[in-house]
Amino acid sequence: MTGMRPTRTIRQTVRCSCALPIMRGLLALLISLPADAGSGEKQDTKLGWHGSAELAIAWLGGNSEARTTSIAGSLRRLWPQSQLAVELGGTLTDAALTSRTAVGTSQQYELREETRQEKTAEFYYARARYDYRFNTSLFTFGGMDWLNNRFAGIRSRYLLVLGAGQSWLDEEELRIRTDAGFTYTFQDDVIKNPFVSSTFPGLRFSLDSGGQLTESTQFTTLFIADWNVEELADVRLHWTSSLPVAISGVLSLKPTLQLLWRNRPSLTEVGLEAPDGIPTGEKVLVPLQKLDTKFIVALVAEF
Repeated sequence: MTGMRPTRTIRQTVRCSCALPIMRGLLALLISLPADAGSGEKQDTKLGWHGSAELAIAWLGGNSEARTTSIAGSLRRLWPQSQLAVELGGTLTDAALTSRTAVGTSQQYELREETRQEKTAEFYYARARYDYRFNTSLFTFGGMDWLNNRFAGIRSRYLLVLGAGQSWLDEEELRIRTDAGFTYTFQDDVIKNPFVSSTFPGLRFSLDSGGQLTESTQFTTLFIADWNVEELADVRLHWTSSLPVAISGVLSLKPTLQLLWRNRPSLTEVGLEAPDGIPTGEKVLVPLQKLDTKFIVALVAEF
């Protein structure tokens, strides 16, 4: 039927009152861990500080103009039975949008151009994680993530996590480990959803694998699934896969594919028009896309 718009029903959830005390207890346990707590790294890994920096730049000029810059960095501190890892980075894309107008007649006219710069993608993150290894396979961990992704409707999101995991295989050719934990999320959306809580407890499962494909090529894959325990239909999936290729003793070329999916995405405002196409001046809330995809080829320097 013409002139009709589909409606979307958003169900309000009931908060779990017992989750916050549990998270406080888990965080207290994390704080009480010894300072030399550990990770799943092998014993022959060189102890001390390790780091890397990544840079990727793309530029398009001519009839259209766009620029993408992506930077990232990581820093790790290894102890005999512990690891502290800090990562941060961001991606920014802006484009020059040109509008052209011809003034005059079809035989004689003046061409006028107006160009404005506009951001088309913006994504920043920071995370820290601390691991403690009880033996060669069993470990516990705690950490915090921060995310800013305005084009996905997220102004700021903090996530605390505490859990334990198992290292199933730790060889040079192949490394596989899994972990699970409790989370608590604090989210500030660009457009506030009045029917969904901005703070909620959750559960997380992750699979981390990697290894050496050839003498100069490695692979890494990280899969994370987050559930909102107040509303189990609210699921976030994170998949990142990289294929670093060494080009010298310090430098490598690193193509990375990242997929971010959420079953209940954030909302955005859309102008409302009447069936005849005339703007009403009102706005409605509609969900954004569930899937975000990013592919970057970066130059990496390790130190």
